[in-house]
Amino acid sequence: VQDTTPFAVQAEVTLKTNFFGTRNVCTELLPLMKPYGRVVNVSSMVSSSALGGCSPELQQKFRSDTITEEELVQLMNKFVEDTKKSVHQKEGWPNTAYGVSKIGVTVLSRIQARLLNEQRKGDHILLNACCPGWVRTDMAGPRATKSPEEGAETPVYLALLPSNADAPHGQFVSDKTVRPW
Repeated sequence: VQDTTPFAVQAEVTLKTNFFGTRNVCTELLPLMKPYGRVVNVSSMVSSSALGGCSPELQQKFRSDTITEEELVQLMNKFVEDTKKSVHQKEGWPNTAYGVSKIGVTVLSRIQARLLNEQRKGDHILLNACCPGWVRTDMAGPRATKSPEEGAETPVYLALLPSNADAPHGQFVSDKTVRPW
């Protein structure tokens, strides 16, 4: 069923849930993470296709190894504001609120992993973003290719990385494989 909610409303609600919700939980819980902890943020392969639908300028920002969390938050807020003004495509954004929200989750994970390396290197915490795949849920529907159990494989794999593992870290992982960003 096609969602008839105005796109600007979809954008605001989707980013509030997927990006800002993830960011808020991480802001509270990351300082409490014990050594050898594992953080798995759930993103989506749609983040990769949405990234490809961004202007070269936006792609460069989202792929930057030096982007800050503040800069990312500004970009996510700009997307929402651009949708309200109906200029998001003119401003270089793809026409998918879900995709942009998951770009945010993937890039946030890269930033957080970098900060863990800088601030808590000796704690051996690994933080990644992953795509569970197209899973049969209320959202994806009955035609999705993976069962919930199959969808859980990659997040569980990342959550249970052994204490002597130093990778993956700050990566986007799908089907237990690091994907290029």
